[in-house]
Amino acid sequence: MKNLNTINNKIIIIGHRGANNIAPENTIKAFKKAIELQADCIEFDILETKDGEIVVCHDEEISRLTGHHGFIRELTLEELKTFDFGEGEKILTFEELIELTKGKINLNSEVIVKGIAKKVVDITKKYGIIDSILVSSFKHQELLEFQKINPTIKLAYLENNNYKSSSTWKEKEQWIRFCIDHNFYAINPFYPLVDQQFVDFAHNNGIKVFPYAVESAPAMKKLIKYGVDGIITDDILKAKTVLSKRKGFNPIN
Repeated sequence: MKNLNTINNKIIIIGHRGANNIAPENTIKAFKKAIELQADCIEFDILETKDGEIVVCHDEEISRLTGHHGFIRELTLEELKTFDFGEGEKILTFEELIELTKGKINLNSEVIVKGIAKKVVDITKKYGIIDSILVSSFKHQELLEFQKINPTIKLAYLENNNYKSSSTWKEKEQWIRFCIDHNFYAINPFYPLVDQQFVDFAHNNGIKVFPYAVESAPAMKKLIKYGVDGIITDDILKAKTVLSKRKGFNPIN
């Protein structure tokens, strides 16, 4: 496995919540499938339990995933481990995820809540995975907390602009300038926000671009044409198929 420092001149595939189109999101099954499909990286979400454990889960309230009502922050790890998170899968701790994936695939952790930076950095230090993890968040000030604790950790600015695709260039430039000013590694925008100007401006200033929610082949092809550094997708196999044919397809105008 190449770490994020050595993946150059390659469009990488990042499995969103693992391979979650064929296995329950953010579970051992989903992450194992992503590794089997040879994704370059997995994206996952982290939250903190009532007893201070960092766990892998997107939803702060677990009813969508388990059928039981409750908030991660109000439940202990032991309580959470009693729930079925899909196909019999149990919730993973961040450390369990690292033990499952270390040396096999890179990690892109989305931080959902504030106040966990020190615990997350301490865990990455414990396992020696600073070179193979990217920390992303919509909570941009929280990313700065990570940077204060460890200036070498790779950070990515998540942006959806409320899922609109009609953002002005001025807005987009501001997002990228925030990344430049704070020495972030990447910007991970909702994919319709990305165009050629976006990618060129980011690249000219040393910022990588990893759009997310990229599920259709036409969208993948368009983003490859723009020169993005990677795509975050639920469908790893589709992305691999599109990338394998990239020299032969007709670019979308």
